[in-house]
Amino acid sequence: MKDLKIAWLFPDTLYLHGERGNILALQRIAKLKGLETSIDRIDFDTENFNPMDYDIIFCPPGEIVSFPVVLEYLKPQADAFKAYIESGKVLLAIGTSMALWCKDVQRADGSSFEGLGILDAVAKENDAVYGDDVYFRCKYGSKEVEVLGNQIQMADFICDVQPAFGQLIYGYGNTGKDRQEGFLLENAIFTNTLGPMLVTNPWLTEEIITVAAEKAGLVLNDEELDVSLEQESFAAKKRYIEGKESRLTNCR
Repeated sequence: MKDLKIAWLFPDTLYLHGERGNILALQRIAKLKGLETSIDRIDFDTENFNPMDYDIIFCPPGEIVSFPVVLEYLKPQADAFKAYIESGKVLLAIGTSMALWCKDVQRADGSSFEGLGILDAVAKENDAVYGDDVYFRCKYGSKEVEVLGNQIQMADFICDVQPAFGQLIYGYGNTGKDRQEGFLLENAIFTNTLGPMLVTNPWLTEEIITVAAEKAGLVLNDEELDVSLEQESFAAKKRYIEGKESRLTNCR
Protein backbone atom coordinates (compact mmCIF):
# COMPACT_ATOMS: atom_id res chain seq x y z
CA MET A 1 0.00 0.00 0.00
CA LYS A 2 1.15 3.52 -0.78
CA ASP A 3 2.21 5.54 2.26
CA LEU A 4 0.73 8.91 3.12
CA LYS A 5 3.65 11.23 2.40
CA ILE A 6 4.35 14.13 4.76
CA ALA A 7 6.86 16.96 4.22
CA TRP A 8 8.08 18.48 7.49
CA LEU A 9 9.53 21.90 6.68
CA PHE A 10 12.75 22.93 8.43
CA PRO A 11 12.35 20.97 11.69
CA ASP A 12 15.73 22.16 12.98
CA THR A 13 14.99 25.84 12.25
CA LEU A 14 11.22 26.06 12.83
CA TYR A 15 11.16 24.27 16.16
CA LEU A 16 9.18 26.34 18.70
CA HIS A 17 6.50 25.11 21.12
CA GLY A 18 7.00 21.35 20.83
CA GLU A 19 5.24 21.12 17.47
CA ARG A 20 6.88 17.75 16.76
CA GLY A 21 3.80 16.49 18.60
CA ASN A 22 1.70 17.38 15.57
CA ILE A 23 3.78 15.07 13.39
CA LEU A 24 3.34 12.27 15.94
CA ALA A 25 -0.42 12.91 16.01
CA LEU A 26 -0.65 12.67 12.22
CA GLN A 27 1.30 9.39 12.28
CA ARG A 28 -0.82 7.96 15.09
CA ILE A 29 -4.22 8.83 13.64
CA ALA A 30 -3.18 7.68 10.16
CA LYS A 31 -2.08 4.30 11.58
CA LEU A 32 -5.36 3.90 13.48
CA LYS A 33 -7.17 4.56 10.20
CA GLY A 34 -5.11 1.90 8.43
CA LEU A 35 -2.41 4.00 6.75
CA GLU A 36 1.36 4.05 7.07
CA THR A 37 3.14 7.39 6.78
CA SER A 38 6.50 8.41 5.41
CA ILE A 39 8.00 11.69 6.60
CA ASP A 40 10.67 13.71 4.80
CA ARG A 41 12.48 16.41 6.74
CA ILE A 42 12.87 19.27 4.26
CA ASP A 43 15.88 21.43 5.06
CA PHE A 44 18.43 23.66 3.36
CA ASP A 45 20.36 20.70 1.96
CA THR A 46 17.27 19.00 0.49
CA GLU A 47 17.61 18.77 -3.28
CA ASN A 48 14.78 18.64 -5.83
CA PHE A 49 12.03 19.38 -3.32
CA ASN A 50 8.68 19.28 -5.11
CA PRO A 51 5.59 20.07 -2.98
CA MET A 52 3.37 18.03 -5.31
CA ASP A 53 5.22 14.85 -4.26
CA TYR A 54 3.52 15.08 -0.86
CA ASP A 55 0.05 14.57 0.61
CA ILE A 56 0.54 16.78 3.68
CA ILE A 57 2.98 19.67 4.17
CA PHE A 58 3.63 20.72 7.77
CA CYS A 59 5.19 24.11 8.55
CA PRO A 60 5.83 24.55 12.30
CA PRO A 61 6.46 27.88 14.07
CA GLY A 62 9.86 29.49 14.30
CA GLU A 63 11.66 32.69 15.22
CA ILE A 64 10.87 35.52 12.80
CA VAL A 65 14.58 36.38 12.58
CA SER A 66 15.16 33.07 10.79
CA PHE A 67 12.47 33.61 8.15
CA PRO A 68 14.50 35.45 5.46
CA VAL A 69 16.89 32.52 5.04
CA VAL A 70 14.00 30.03 5.03
CA LEU A 71 12.25 32.13 2.39
CA GLU A 72 15.39 32.16 0.26
CA TYR A 73 14.98 28.38 -0.02
CA LEU A 74 11.19 28.37 -0.41
CA LYS A 75 10.60 31.24 -2.85
CA PRO A 76 11.64 29.30 -5.98
CA GLN A 77 8.80 26.92 -5.07
CA ALA A 78 6.14 29.65 -4.65
CA ASP A 79 4.26 28.69 -7.81
CA ALA A 80 4.50 25.01 -6.91
CA PHE A 81 3.02 25.74 -3.48
CA LYS A 82 0.15 27.65 -5.13
CA ALA A 83 -0.53 24.69 -7.42
CA TYR A 84 -0.34 22.33 -4.44
CA ILE A 85 -2.94 24.34 -2.51
CA GLU A 86 -5.19 24.82 -5.53
CA SER A 87 -5.20 21.06 -6.08
CA GLY A 88 -6.84 20.64 -2.66
CA LYS A 89 -3.93 18.99 -0.92
CA VAL A 90 -3.35 19.54 2.80
CA LEU A 91 -0.97 22.13 4.22
CA LEU A 92 -0.70 23.12 7.87
CA ALA A 93 1.21 26.28 8.87
CA ILE A 94 1.23 27.17 12.55
CA GLY A 95 1.93 30.18 14.76
CA THR A 96 4.58 32.64 13.66
CA SER A 97 5.27 30.65 10.50
CA MET A 98 2.00 31.88 9.04
CA ALA A 99 4.12 34.95 8.25
CA LEU A 100 6.17 32.97 5.72
CA TRP A 101 3.08 32.62 3.54
CA CYS A 102 2.00 36.28 3.73
CA LYS A 103 2.78 38.88 1.08
CA ASP A 104 4.72 41.11 3.48
CA VAL A 105 6.33 40.77 6.92
CA GLN A 106 6.81 43.94 8.96
CA ARG A 107 9.30 43.73 11.83
CA ALA A 108 8.93 45.63 15.09
CA ASP A 109 12.18 47.49 14.36
CA GLY A 110 10.64 49.04 11.22
CA SER A 111 12.31 46.73 8.70
CA SER A 112 10.32 44.45 6.41
CA PHE A 113 10.69 41.63 3.87
CA GLU A 114 8.48 39.86 1.36
CA GLY A 115 6.89 36.52 2.13
CA LEU A 116 5.75 33.86 -0.33
CA GLY A 117 2.59 35.82 -1.15
CA ILE A 118 0.32 32.77 -0.88
CA LEU A 119 -1.85 34.63 1.64
CA ASP A 120 -3.13 38.09 0.73
CA ALA A 121 -2.17 39.23 4.21
CA VAL A 122 0.42 41.27 6.07
CA ALA A 123 2.22 39.94 9.13
CA LYS A 124 3.07 42.71 11.59
CA GLU A 125 5.40 41.78 14.44
CA ASN A 126 4.14 42.89 17.85
CA ASP A 127 6.20 44.94 20.28
CA ALA A 128 4.86 42.81 23.13
CA VAL A 129 4.17 39.08 23.06
CA TYR A 130 0.64 37.96 23.92
CA GLY A 131 -0.07 34.49 25.32
CA ASP A 132 -3.38 32.91 26.31
CA ASP A 133 -5.81 30.14 25.47
CA VAL A 134 -7.55 30.16 22.09
CA TYR A 135 -10.91 28.48 21.46
CA PHE A 136 -12.85 28.56 18.20
CA ARG A 137 -15.24 26.80 15.86
CA CYS A 138 -14.23 25.84 12.35
CA LYS A 139 -15.32 23.76 9.39
CA TYR A 140 -12.78 21.52 7.73
CA GLY A 141 -13.49 18.81 5.19
CA SER A 142 -16.93 17.48 5.99
CA LYS A 143 -16.90 18.31 9.70
CA GLU A 144 -17.66 21.28 11.90
CA VAL A 145 -15.52 21.06 15.02
CA GLU A 146 -14.43 23.06 18.04
CA VAL A 147 -10.70 23.53 18.58
CA LEU A 148 -8.94 24.52 21.77
CA GLY A 149 -5.27 25.29 22.22
CA ASN A 150 -2.82 28.01 23.14
CA GLN A 151 -1.63 31.09 21.34
CA ILE A 152 1.59 33.07 21.64
CA GLN A 153 0.98 35.99 19.34
CA MET A 154 4.32 37.39 18.21
CA ALA A 155 2.67 39.02 15.18
CA ASP A 156 -0.73 40.20 13.99
CA PHE A 157 -2.01 38.87 10.67
CA ILE A 158 -3.88 41.62 8.88
CA CYS A 159 -6.22 40.82 6.00
CA ASP A 160 -9.67 41.95 4.86
CA VAL A 161 -10.29 39.43 2.08
CA GLN A 162 -8.84 36.05 3.07
CA PRO A 163 -11.34 33.49 4.46
CA ALA A 164 -10.79 32.72 8.15
CA PHE A 165 -10.04 29.20 9.35
CA GLY A 166 -12.20 29.63 12.45
CA GLN A 167 -14.48 31.96 14.36
CA LEU A 168 -13.25 32.78 17.85
CA ILE A 169 -15.18 31.89 20.95
CA TYR A 170 -12.32 33.01 23.21
CA GLY A 171 -8.87 34.40 22.60
CA TYR A 172 -6.88 36.81 20.47
CA GLY A 173 -6.98 35.31 16.98
CA ASN A 174 -5.38 37.17 14.07
CA THR A 175 -5.38 40.72 15.41
CA GLY A 176 -7.24 40.82 18.73
CA LYS A 177 -9.75 43.17 17.08
CA ASP A 178 -12.20 40.77 15.43
CA ARG A 179 -13.35 37.15 15.72
CA GLN A 180 -11.14 35.67 12.99
CA GLU A 181 -8.74 32.84 13.70
CA GLY A 182 -6.22 31.99 11.01
CA PHE A 183 -6.94 31.49 7.32
CA LEU A 184 -8.20 28.66 5.13
CA LEU A 185 -7.28 28.26 1.46
CA GLU A 186 -8.90 25.18 -0.06
CA ASN A 187 -7.57 22.52 2.37
CA ALA A 188 -4.56 24.54 3.53
CA ILE A 189 -4.80 25.61 7.18
CA PHE A 190 -2.97 28.64 8.56
CA THR A 191 -3.58 28.93 12.30
CA ASN A 192 -2.29 30.68 15.42
CA THR A 193 -3.10 27.59 17.49
CA LEU A 194 -0.28 25.91 19.37
CA GLY A 195 -0.58 23.07 21.79
CA PRO A 196 0.31 21.00 19.76
CA MET A 197 -3.20 21.36 18.40
CA LEU A 198 -3.40 18.00 16.59
CA VAL A 199 -2.69 16.09 19.81
CA THR A 200 -5.37 17.83 21.84
CA ASN A 201 -7.95 18.01 19.04
CA PRO A 202 -7.88 14.54 17.43
CA TRP A 203 -11.27 15.12 15.76
CA LEU A 204 -9.55 17.73 13.58
CA THR A 205 -6.53 15.48 13.03
CA GLU A 206 -8.77 12.66 11.82
CA GLU A 207 -10.44 14.97 9.32
CA ILE A 208 -7.05 16.19 8.06
CA ILE A 209 -6.01 12.57 7.49
CA THR A 210 -9.36 11.86 5.80
CA VAL A 211 -8.98 14.80 3.39
CA ALA A 212 -5.34 13.97 2.61
CA ALA A 213 -6.14 10.30 2.01
CA GLU A 214 -9.02 11.16 -0.31
CA LYS A 215 -6.82 13.44 -2.40
CA ALA A 216 -4.16 10.70 -2.55
CA GLY A 217 -6.65 8.01 -3.54
CA LEU A 218 -6.05 6.03 -0.35
CA VAL A 219 -8.77 4.10 1.47
CA LEU A 220 -9.21 4.43 5.24
CA ASN A 221 -10.73 1.82 7.47
CA ASP A 222 -14.02 2.71 9.15
CA GLU A 223 -12.80 2.13 12.70
CA GLU A 224 -14.25 4.67 15.10
CA LEU A 225 -11.52 6.30 17.15
CA ASP A 226 -11.72 6.35 20.93
CA VAL A 227 -11.15 10.01 21.84
CA SER A 228 -13.00 9.91 25.16
CA LEU A 229 -9.92 10.99 27.14
CA GLU A 230 -9.36 13.97 24.85
CA GLN A 231 -13.06 14.86 25.05
CA GLU A 232 -12.91 14.88 28.85
CA SER A 233 -9.80 17.05 28.78
CA PHE A 234 -11.43 19.38 26.25
CA ALA A 235 -14.52 19.73 28.45
CA ALA A 236 -12.41 20.55 31.51
CA LYS A 237 -10.41 23.20 29.64
CA LYS A 238 -13.60 24.62 28.17
CA ARG A 239 -15.08 25.02 31.67
CA TYR A 240 -11.91 26.77 32.79
CA ILE A 241 -12.03 29.19 29.85
CA GLU A 242 -15.71 29.92 30.42
CA GLY A 243 -14.96 30.65 34.08
CA LYS A 244 -12.04 32.86 33.16
CA GLU A 245 -14.16 34.81 30.68
CA SER A 246 -16.87 35.24 33.31
CA ARG A 247 -14.34 36.57 35.86
CA LEU A 248 -12.99 39.03 33.27
CA THR A 249 -16.50 40.23 32.45
CA ASN A 250 -17.27 40.80 36.12
CA CYS A 251 -14.09 42.84 36.56
CA ARG A 252 -14.97 45.27 33.76
